[in-house]
Amino acid sequence: MSIARVLPKIKRVAVLGGGPSGVVAAKCLLSEGLIPVIYEQRPTFGGVWNYTPETKSRLQHIPQEDPNLDDEPVPDAQGSGKPVFISPIYDELETNIPKDLMTFNQTPFGRGLQLFPTHEDTKLYVQEFSKGLEEYTKFNRRVIRLVRQDGLKWEVETREVVSAETEKETFDAVVIATGHYNVPYIPPISGIEEFERRHPGSILHSKYFRAADGYTGKRVIVVGNSASGIDISTQISEVSQIPLYQSCRSVGAHKDFPLLAPEKIKVVPTIERFVPEGRTIIFSDGTIEKDIDIILFCTGYLHSFPFLEESTKPSERMVTDGFYIHRLYQHIFYIPYPTLSVVGLPTKIIPFPFVETQAAVISGVYSGRLNLPSEGDMDIWEKDLLQKKPADRHFHFLGFPQDADYMDMLNNWNEEEADKNGTLYKPSQWRDKERWIRKNIPKIKAAFLVAKAEGRIVKTMGELGFHYDGEGKAETSAI
Repeated sequence: MSIARVLPKIKRVAVLGGGPSGVVAAKCLLSEGLIPVIYEQRPTFGGVWNYTPETKSRLQHIPQEDPNLDDEPVPDAQGSGKPVFISPIYDELETNIPKDLMTFNQTPFGRGLQLFPTHEDTKLYVQEFSKGLEEYTKFNRRVIRLVRQDGLKWEVETREVVSAETEKETFDAVVIATGHYNVPYIPPISGIEEFERRHPGSILHSKYFRAADGYTGKRVIVVGNSASGIDISTQISEVSQIPLYQSCRSVGAHKDFPLLAPEKIKVVPTIERFVPEGRTIIFSDGTIEKDIDIILFCTGYLHSFPFLEESTKPSERMVTDGFYIHRLYQHIFYIPYPTLSVVGLPTKIIPFPFVETQAAVISGVYSGRLNLPSEGDMDIWEKDLLQKKPADRHFHFLGFPQDADYMDMLNNWNEEEADKNGTLYKPSQWRDKERWIRKNIPKIKAAFLVAKAEGRIVKTMGELGFHYDGEGKAETSAI
């Protein structure tokens, strides 16, 4: 690695977000002798893992392609008068990652918990991990503006959620840890806008799904086959008309997350056109389905920094269409001004250990313990990776084994200047066993769900017949 980029001395660092990424970033910064100030718009730690019964019956925009759409709060359903930020967590959500992997280093989930923790267990885990960070945190503070000042300093403007009082503070560096489950994406399919206008409330997004009750007796199409898409489809198919249609981009799209109710769910291709007359949907293979009541999009989210005051120079813009955040080195450091960084941006990963490795490197760079390459070398890295990706919307996809190799790369970078006193935060280090678990997650999850359907609550992989014998070598690939 070419060592050429020198940053000014950094002491105070703003951390935007008090979810898992933000709190582990703060712990790493503290271990390096830096002072974090966490801004969290909710009243507690946990980020999106803070379940909210509140939702929306109607989407504001259809299609929804604007990455700068702000995540506005809604009134509290309990009548407290305090605004609530809607979480994408639904009632029966469980992680699709076993608790053996979905951990911060040396902080395991409780042995008594099921193998794939519930959303409530996960929230409590993050909040327990966050203890001790309260004195560094400003809760109920929403970031409304982030702007670079002269040099490499940053001004953060926030608004108190209840009182609407604003304040500004200047920091030596900023870590954006706001996650990417805020701004829903609904693609621009022919006729979709008119279909929703003629049949209000028929187009929905999974962010606002809570339970299947509202789908009883309905003819439903679920668009998307991510883990949540398949889980939600399975729940809805228990009460909807049969079959429930699941629209996927390609044959074999359920390779990683197999359908759980194949006798009730029919896989169909992508939607070609919405026709309001007869509530008709035309698919890309020419097939037609009529009298469709609900089309639920499980199509993910756009990367969004609505608070960021972007540079007027096109070459320095970070956010364009929301699929790919431009000008980031290693998906972390803003190349023109690397005192701005992002943690937790990539998807298709195992988030908790992944963000640990990123946070450790960020903290090492900001403390001066680690060095960055020259701006030219960072530019080359970004351009090279763009050439390897099939489309820029896949730029931040790091599925296995890319995620494991990326973590190894960051851990090696972090160890270039070893911790002499043993005081620095130690991020997760995956070995052959962790890679073996990572590779087999789809099979483990499928077996877990079969056991659950039989009335068994499984707590270990061994109960499902998965045992690592020291020889289960997972494949690797270059980043």
